[in-house]
Amino acid sequence: PSEFSTPLMASVEQVASAKDSNTPPRRKKTSGKEKKTSSRKAGPKSSPSSDLSSAAIPNSDADQQSKESRFLERRKPPTFLGRCKLVVTKHSWIIPLILILAFVSAYASNSTESNIIHHFIFLSYAHEPLEGADPSAPTQYGKGLWDIAFVSFYTVVLSFTREFIMQELLRPLARFCGINSRGKQYRFMEQVYTAIYFSFMGAAGLYVMSGTPVWYFNTHGMYEFFPHKTHVAIFKFYYLFQAAYWSQQAIVMLLGLEKPRKDFYELVAHHILTLTLISLSYRFHFTYFGLAVYITHDISDFFLAVS
Repeated sequence: PSEFSTPLMASVEQVASAKDSNTPPRRKKTSGKEKKTSSRKAGPKSSPSSDLSSAAIPNSDADQQSKESRFLERRKPPTFLGRCKLVVTKHSWIIPLILILAFVSAYASNSTESNIIHHFIFLSYAHEPLEGADPSAPTQYGKGLWDIAFVSFYTVVLSFTREFIMQELLRPLARFCGINSRGKQYRFMEQVYTAIYFSFMGAAGLYVMSGTPVWYFNTHGMYEFFPHKTHVAIFKFYYLFQAAYWSQQAIVMLLGLEKPRKDFYELVAHHILTLTLISLSYRFHFTYFGLAVYITHDISDFFLAVS
């Protein structure tokens, strides 16, 4: 047995060594701490994604520069007309002021009754005093189509007054009072302007009424000497000026200068009916009735605006 054992053992050892040479060596398990230290020692590895991003940076910078150059090319300085448009949009009272100055200048060139602009600025249809009438009696004024021109001019005047007072006086007052919201500022300006207007016109209406048979809301006086085809200057001016105010309010609503409210359509119908009643009462000589209605609404609208 000793003769065969030596070669057999040698062959077994050869086979075992061949197996060991063919099998790959096992990796040694490492803990998390060893992995961190090994990665620190190895240093940062360059990845292809980082190479791509670094390669794309110059292109992105070039694109941004080209965009900026195109934006600067498009952003040209505004022209004279463009600057005028910006100013007029910001200060909407400028256009009515230009129209008023144009009318006044046209009248100043020939300040006589023959100038057609006279019908826009002053009352028309003044009656000559009758023979034997009291010379100290006030001049009576009739009615006619030139009264429409008078109402049109003072509609422009009230447009200027409204926008100037609201933008140049009431908006700074709203900011001083701590009203920072844009919507609340507009609401504040509208109501304060309404209160200012009706405070003056309510008092003026009572003064005009005191010189008529309607004082103090005397309903019997509304029918005295009916129809009332002529009026004194202050009565006619007051009546037509109020018509100009309501015409201007209708224009404000049509142009959308005020923010539409929930009752927008009701307000539109209200203005249409108001202008219709004013026109018909003036045409068919119910002006004493209209005077009482004017004053009633002026006084009540003042308290509504203040509240």
